[in-house]
Amino acid sequence: MRLQGCDVGCRWCDTRYSWDAAAGHERNAAELWRELEALGRSQLLVVTGGEPMQHPNLGELLGAAIGRWPRVEVETSGIGPPVLSHERLFYNVSPKLPSATDRWEETWRHVPAWKEEARATFKIVVGEPPDLADAVRLIERHGLPSHRVMLMPEGMNSEAIERHAAGIASTCIERGWRLSPRLHISIWGARRGV
Repeated sequence: MRLQGCDVGCRWCDTRYSWDAAAGHERNAAELWRELEALGRSQLLVVTGGEPMQHPNLGELLGAAIGRWPRVEVETSGIGPPVLSHERLFYNVSPKLPSATDRWEETWRHVPAWKEEARATFKIVVGEPPDLADAVRLIERHGLPSHRVMLMPEGMNSEAIERHAAGIASTCIERGWRLSPRLHISIWGARRGV
């Protein structure tokens, strides 16, 4: 489920079409659940954006979703604190580096609350230098638990992803962090609907 609206403004964002909150299609809850269930039964519902934490009814939406799916995951920059905690609700929190957006510090502001949410993983997108050094510094400064950290190479094509992954792999190994490739880009390229 992709929610519309985001004003974080990441320079490398691959879903800029989702920034405009008015560009989506408004649905009431019954319509939304019917539309999602028509896609086929699934064990997982991913709620992404835009920026879900800026959606005014996110807590209510997630509460209803965990009643319908065995697992619900939310993709967020961390611009706001967690809105709901539940054993089947997981968060992929992606605070930004200084190269990504002028609002990067705001995405780290709620890290203490995210650290308290046991089912939150921290995914940091790393591109060209000094991104890796900034990531290491910010992860250490905020005391992110190593087992909940993953680095994702920035890139809109396989070559860029492989180059950035090669630059961060040894740091992930040394520090016990995970490396999360952008597999959908490598397989299908940077296009919508995959």
